[in-house]
Amino acid sequence: MTKKQSKGTVAAVGVPMEVDLDSPEAGQFLAKMKSVEPEDWGTPGHFTEEQYAAFVALREELSKRGPEFRETVMCFGEEEGETYALCRWLRARKFNLSDTLVLIDEAKEERHEAFKANFYPDPSAALGAPVSTYIELYPQFYNGHAKNGAPLYISKPGVINTNSMECVTNLDGILNYHWHVMHHDFGNRLRERKSQMGDRFTKFACFCILDLSGLSASSINRSVMNIIKVQSKIDNTCYVETLSKMILVNAPVFFSASWKIIKGFLDKRTQNKIEIFSSKTKATARLLELVDAEYLPKDYGGDAEDSHKIYMRQNSSGSGLLRQDVQLMTLRSHDSYGPITLGANERMEVSIFTKSEIGASFKVTNDAKVAIASGEAVHKTQAKAGTEEFEKELPTNIQLDSSGLVGPGSFKIRADSKGSRMYSSNYLISMRVLPK
Repeated sequence: MTKKQSKGTVAAVGVPMEVDLDSPEAGQFLAKMKSVEPEDWGTPGHFTEEQYAAFVALREELSKRGPEFRETVMCFGEEEGETYALCRWLRARKFNLSDTLVLIDEAKEERHEAFKANFYPDPSAALGAPVSTYIELYPQFYNGHAKNGAPLYISKPGVINTNSMECVTNLDGILNYHWHVMHHDFGNRLRERKSQMGDRFTKFACFCILDLSGLSASSINRSVMNIIKVQSKIDNTCYVETLSKMILVNAPVFFSASWKIIKGFLDKRTQNKIEIFSSKTKATARLLELVDAEYLPKDYGGDAEDSHKIYMRQNSSGSGLLRQDVQLMTLRSHDSYGPITLGANERMEVSIFTKSEIGASFKVTNDAKVAIASGEAVHKTQAKAGTEEFEKELPTNIQLDSSGLVGPGSFKIRADSKGSRMYSSNYLISMRVLPK
């Protein structure tokens, strides 16, 4: 058979479909060399004949299916380009057309409720709490991009305290916020990179740094694993092939055992994109190979400002937030926190978050021990603690009168439980310092 006569076939929804391997498009899409670099596998210009046939068949399906099918495939918008979006989905299922169609149908179902809510455009409403408070508990932010053009994302799951998180939001709030981050925040950054780089930016993917400093064996509990599991399901089903590279830094010795469990939530191709470092020196050297120093925060060996300053500035919601402190109080009788010192041109907002049905009274005093602000925080509910109904309720959030919380001066916060010493309950205090 001559090359001109050669054909490739693929089963497209059970129907054999012939694909012309001698067309001008095929000439552009098929690999010119037998060996393909891992990062180029399954991309235009590096296809095998079978991959090209699967691509043509999926493109045909895209033209025949309804708008929801297309919106699911083109989850980051038309800016990505139909060709590259289809390749993402096919790579996720190793160019098995039937499996890819099943995956897209699963993604349609998975994102249905979020789609109806426009993927939660207001992040604070998604969480049911101020974003700046949540980010202080679970730092995560974008800063510039890696050398391959992918947006640079940094998160610090090692500092997560589930007792603090449960005072502020619930699992539904965390998932709603994740939908917001992926669809709006990440999506906008990808489209921005596309606008900046044009045809040079074809892989809608992210470069991630996960900082595990502060992680303890006890902190990887059932609640944390559940968050990882459900977020991974969203990403592996609805935002496939969007990880360019992930570098885990400051990994504690015990993490190797935890990693064996976490890997089970990830597909094989994702696992192969992850590198783990315990040595800070080796991690810094590897990061600087992949990220320009101007975008890498100082605390990771780069020249950009400290990561804490970056994520607080990005999540101040235009308020001019100068700094923020969060403190978890586990009360049996009483506790206090402070002093909190304010400069001459500063003021403070104090919020209390809790899901405690016991309740506690809070009082803010100044240097002269005069009460400046006070309030009571208690979660009022008809649901029984520990039930699914109770878990779906958002925590209670009260804000103390801040009119007298102005500098210069120092302040102390005291809390007194409304219950007996036999029972303890958690309260998260958020102290936001702003300009006057």
